[in-house]
Amino acid sequence: MGFSPISSSTAEWVPRQRQDGRRYIVTGSNRGIGYETATGLAALGAQVVMVGHEGSEAFNEAMDRIAMETGSPRDQLSYMPLDLRSLDSVRAFVREWSERPASEQSLSGLINNAGIAGAPGLSPDGFELCFQINYLSMVLLTRLLLPYLQGSKDSDTGAVVPARIVCVSSMAHLFTLGIPTEESYLRSSGGGFFSLRYGESKLCVISFVRKLAAKLKEEGRAEDIEIVAVHPGSTASSFWQGLPDWTQGIIARVAQDPSRGARTSLYCATETKVVSGAYYAECAPASASFWLGNDDKANLLWRKSCAWAGVSPTKLFK
Repeated sequence: MGFSPISSSTAEWVPRQRQDGRRYIVTGSNRGIGYETATGLAALGAQVVMVGHEGSEAFNEAMDRIAMETGSPRDQLSYMPLDLRSLDSVRAFVREWSERPASEQSLSGLINNAGIAGAPGLSPDGFELCFQINYLSMVLLTRLLLPYLQGSKDSDTGAVVPARIVCVSSMAHLFTLGIPTEESYLRSSGGGFFSLRYGESKLCVISFVRKLAAKLKEEGRAEDIEIVAVHPGSTASSFWQGLPDWTQGIIARVAQDPSRGARTSLYCATETKVVSGAYYAECAPASASFWLGNDDKANLLWRKSCAWAGVSPTKLFK
């Protein structure tokens, strides 16, 4: 996350676009920003599939709270397990999705919210944990779910609104040394909580968003599917659990609450028009790192990421 460079005097955006009949997946949605994103979508009438690794009990409690807070029917909310530490878990998730009844497979949106600030060690796939959870597993999940993403009609105008992919990044991507592509580095343990690796993973997220938006345009699917990256702003949530208690106390006093942290994700998921491939903060396009202008590195990251995830670098839909 990180502190927002946008003035707090920016006019407040309020979600108004009804989402009746639309289905969204929200990862990491039993607490924090993900929970508030799921709550906002449910309040607008969407069907929300809440996804994470913390088990059915935690998610059932979250879904009960959302139904009570929003008045959304409980059967509009569901849970599916997914552990982003593992590419096999991502593949199993999408296999399970493909086995749903055909009428329950289409998606209006995918909110890639889940992430960590950092932890020592490697994933089961052998990658640094921030890179795996915040980026590589997100890449695979997004690529495998592309065939299920479909546009839907706006309830007011009748116009077709493209399906949306929202990937949570961070302004921490500004404070890096460039796009990491060296495999030996990405397979070495990081420095723990909120290290350089966190910002690098979020830089990779924006690079992926830009590249996928360009690929969708190349394949003539830009009017069907749009993708954006968002910076939620510094938010008082469980994200900061790795810090000392006194530091968490300070953050809790100065940071925004999770409902505000979810605003930009909700904006990009539900507004009629967004700029595909853009990076958003405070519900508006924002400037991203100059490192993203290195096309050679961005293209290399794309090719290597596709190889590591086991998907085609040239064909999005097979």
